[in-house]
Amino acid sequence: MKYVVFACLAAVLAYCGYLTLLYVGQDGMVFPGRPANPARVEEIKKYYGSLESFDVAAADSLTLRGYFLPRQRDGRMQPAVLYFSGNAEDQTGFFLWSPSELRAYSVAGVDYRGYGASDGKASETAVKADALAVYDALAARLGPGGRIVVMGRSLGSGVAAYVAANRPVAGVVLVTPYDSLAAVGQASHPFAPVRLLMKHPFDVAPDAARVSAPALMLIAGDDTLIPPVHAERLAALWPGPKSVQTIVGASHNNIIDNPGYWSLIRAFLAEQLGAPASDPAPGASADTAS
Repeated sequence: MKYVVFACLAAVLAYCGYLTLLYVGQDGMVFPGRPANPARVEEIKKYYGSLESFDVAAADSLTLRGYFLPRQRDGRMQPAVLYFSGNAEDQTGFFLWSPSELRAYSVAGVDYRGYGASDGKASETAVKADALAVYDALAARLGPGGRIVVMGRSLGSGVAAYVAANRPVAGVVLVTPYDSLAAVGQASHPFAPVRLLMKHPFDVAPDAARVSAPALMLIAGDDTLIPPVHAERLAALWPGPKSVQTIVGASHNNIIDNPGYWSLIRAFLAEQLGAPASDPAPGASADTAS
């Protein structure tokens, strides 16, 4: 009998240790951070001659740092795509190649706390408040009548949805989105009370229900980190116009390499912003919009 008691006690202790590791380690799993790579910063500056630093003061006086690539056409500032990154990337990863796919638009992005050169430590509450500050700073740069499409990937899709629920946006692009991180985590750890343990649940449903702006949702068909069912649940909640596109064979990390990825995004942006939907000319400069 005592061996049974010992075995049960060991199992309970092991389970408690498992829960403790999940709770203590969740900050690092949700916000692992990614410092700026100076060489990459210099590289994107070389690619985009008009790239500007985009520093935003957070409500608690910390400084958030990112990039703004203004583009003009006929002397007028073009609408902007404001990007919110995934939890394992900083903005240089996006700016290294993405603005060349978005030549008709201004492009902006600011790193989360603890990412890139931004100060502080990230949390869901802080990241959401910072996102609104970033939006407001970008709107001020664009001037009266400036239009903004928010775009988020993975973790950033929840941030983009939050901004869209609290600020006027021309459209929303969500890449590998989710209904809630708590739901994703619960599915990954079915024997743990993840919903009770999560400090950063990122429940997107309440925000989605308040967004009337059109949305493009891009789902990776073979996504194992955020399985497609989570995006499908989010899409079902979205009350505004939406286009839900599943890219067959794409994974969470390689969806951006699919040939149709940018074509779908450009077509959506053209529909919402009235810019040409045609693909960039082969060999064209990455910073040719004027």
